[in-house]
Amino acid sequence: MASSAPAISKEDASKGPEWVLARQGIKLLINNEHAEAEAFFLKHPDSLLMYAGYSYVLFMDALMSFEEEKLSKAILVLKEVEKRCTTQTGWLKSISQKVFRSTTTDVDDPRARSLAEELETQIILADSQVCLAILTFLQQDLSGYFKGGWVLRKAWKVYQKTYKEILTLYKDKIGELQLPDPIVTPQSPSSAFNGTNSDSDDEADWDVPEPVFNGYSSKKMSHSRSLNFTQNDNLAESITAQKSINNNTKKLRRPNSLSLKKSISITEALSGRGNRSTMGSARFSISNFTDTLSLTNLTSSLREIFPGQSYTGTQEICKKSIMRLMGAVSFGYGLFQLGISLLPPTYTRIISLLGFTANRQNGVACLMYARLGVDMRAPLASLALLWYHTIVRPFYAIDGVNVDAGVEAANVLIQESQKEFSNSALFLFFGGRASRLNSDVPMALTSFQKAKDNSNHREIKMLCLHEIGWCHLIQLDYAKASGSFNYLKQASRWSRSFYVYLAAICIGSASLDDYSIFDDLQKSCERSRTNQMEEFLQRRIHCSPKNAQDAKNYLPVYFKVLVFEMLYLWNALASCNTKGIDEIIEDCTAYTKSSNVEPRLGLTLLILGSCHSIKNNSREAAECFRKCLESRAHALNNAEDAHISAFAQYELGNILAQSLETKEEGKHLLEQMSKYSHYDFEARLNVRVHSVLRNIE
Repeated sequence: MASSAPAISKEDASKGPEWVLARQGIKLLINNEHAEAEAFFLKHPDSLLMYAGYSYVLFMDALMSFEEEKLSKAILVLKEVEKRCTTQTGWLKSISQKVFRSTTTDVDDPRARSLAEELETQIILADSQVCLAILTFLQQDLSGYFKGGWVLRKAWKVYQKTYKEILTLYKDKIGELQLPDPIVTPQSPSSAFNGTNSDSDDEADWDVPEPVFNGYSSKKMSHSRSLNFTQNDNLAESITAQKSINNNTKKLRRPNSLSLKKSISITEALSGRGNRSTMGSARFSISNFTDTLSLTNLTSSLREIFPGQSYTGTQEICKKSIMRLMGAVSFGYGLFQLGISLLPPTYTRIISLLGFTANRQNGVACLMYARLGVDMRAPLASLALLWYHTIVRPFYAIDGVNVDAGVEAANVLIQESQKEFSNSALFLFFGGRASRLNSDVPMALTSFQKAKDNSNHREIKMLCLHEIGWCHLIQLDYAKASGSFNYLKQASRWSRSFYVYLAAICIGSASLDDYSIFDDLQKSCERSRTNQMEEFLQRRIHCSPKNAQDAKNYLPVYFKVLVFEMLYLWNALASCNTKGIDEIIEDCTAYTKSSNVEPRLGLTLLILGSCHSIKNNSREAAECFRKCLESRAHALNNAEDAHISAFAQYELGNILAQSLETKEEGKHLLEQMSKYSHYDFEARLNVRVHSVLRNIE
C-alpha cells in the first residue's frame, strides 16, 4: 500500500524556484510515489536541476533492481545530465563568453547565468559522475573498474573546485564554516541554516583524524580548528595532536553525547595537502597527464588565460543561496569520502594514484551538515547516514561486537524525519534495521512488515522479506526463517542460490520432512563461479548433503552450526538475545564434546569464542580461539575453509591487544594476518584488522 503523500498540482509546480520543486519530487520518491516522482520531474524537461532529479530516480531504481534494462536507461540519462552540464560550463562557451562578449552585455543580458546556477551546475555534474561510476562498477569486469575509477577522479576534481569556490563565498558572506559532530543529534534545519555562528557552544571532547587515505590517519588534529584552503596545495601546516577515536568501544555513546556541537571544517581534506609531495615523480606525471584530459580542469585553466568575471567580486549571491549550495555540495562530497574510506587497504595505492583522499569522520560530518539543508539532497543525506549506521557499521564490524553502536544515531535521524516521511518504506526499513541491531526483533519485524506493505516497489518488498527472514534466523526460529527464504528463492532475480542455501540449512535445523530442497541446492550451484557470492556458496556445497536422501542422515545440530556460521559472518550473532546466545553456546559445546564430524574443522570453537566475547567473557573467548587455531595448525593458509583460521586469529589478536600485558602478542597476531589468502570475506576482515592496528599504534 503506497503512502498518502499529497499530490502536487500543476499550480504548485509553477510556483517557487526550481530547487523547491526538485525537493518536492524527491519527497514523492521517498514517500513511495515512484511513478509520480518520475512524472513530476519530466514535467520540466528543459530544467537541468529537474532533469538531474529525474536521473536520481532512475539511478535509485537501477541500483535496487539490478535489471539490465533499468541500468542502461539510468546510464543514458546520467550521461545526458553530464553532457548538459559540460555544455553549460565547457571550455568553448567559456572562451566565447570572455572573448566575444562585452562587459555591458554580460551585465545586461537576461540570458546570463547567475553565479548560483553556475555552482549548481558543477555540483550536478559531480553528482552525476559519481552515480555513473557506481553503475559502471556494477558491470563487474576489468574495463568497468577502469572506467569507473576514471569517472570518479573527474568527479573528485569537480568537487574540489566547487567546494573551494562555495567555501570562499561562505567565508566572505557568512563566516567560518563549522560542521556538526559525526555524532547525530536532533536539530531543526532552520537553526542550522540561519547564517549565525554559535561561538558560545562548548566544544566536543573528541578529535577528528587528519584526512590521509581510506579513512585512516597517522596524525590527529583538534576538531575546533578551522582549516582554510590555500592556493598552494603543497603548503604544510602543523596539526595539534590530541585524543584519538576508538571505534571499537562505546565511548562516544555517553548520555551527554547527543548534543549538536560545532566541529571542524573539512577544507583540508579537499585540498589534498601532504599527499602529492610523497608520491614521487611517477605520481606527478600521472596526475599531470590526467589533469590535462579533464574537461573541468581544462575549463579552469582557460578561465585563468581568459580572465573574466570573478565569482566573489562582480557577481552577487545571497546568503541563503550560499548556505543551500554548501549543503548541496556537502552531500556528494561526504558520500564520496565515506564510500572511498570503506574500500579495503589493498586499494590504498590505487586510490592515491587517482588522487583521492578519504576520511570516514569527515564524510559523516558532511552528510550531517547536508541533511539539515533545504534542497533535494537533504533527505537523501539522511538516508545515506541511516545506511551507514544500520548496515555499513555492523557489516564491517566498525564497532566490533557492539553492533548496536549506531542505533542511537539512527533513531535520532528517523525521529527528525517523521513529519515528512512517517510512511516512507525506506525510513521504515531502516527503522527495522535499527530495532534488529538493538535486539528488539519483534519491533523490527513490525517495521519491516509495514515497510513491505507501504512500498509499491518490488525490490524494496524483496529487501524487507530478506530482513524478515534474517529476523527469524536471529530468533533461531528455523521453521519461519525457512518459509521466508523459500519464498525469496522463487522471487529473487539475482541471488536465488543464496536463498536456496539459507532455506536448506534452516529446514535441516528444524528437522522438517521435506528435504527436496537439497536437490535444488546442488543444481543451483552447478554453473560456473562468476562472483564472490557464488564462490562462497560453492564452498558451502562441499560440506552439505549431496541430495535429499543423504540429508536425512545428518543430525539437526549439524545444520544449526552452519546457520550459526552465517550469523557470525554477517555479524548478526550479537543481535541475538541472551537466551539465544546461551542456546548457541549449549549446542556448540555439546557438538565439540561429541564424536560427530564438524561441517568445518574448528568452526564450532570459532562460534563459541564469539558468543563468549559477546557476553564479555574475554578469558573463555580467548581460550576458544586458541583451541580453534591449534586444531587447524596443519591446515593450509589458503584452504577452502581458511576463513575459520583467519577470523579466529583476528578475534584472538583483538582481545589480546586490549590488555597491556598481552598487547604485543595481540599486535603480532594481527600483523601476521596477511599469511591467509583467498578466503571468504577477506577484504572485509582486512579493513577490520587495519582499523584495529591503527588504534593500537
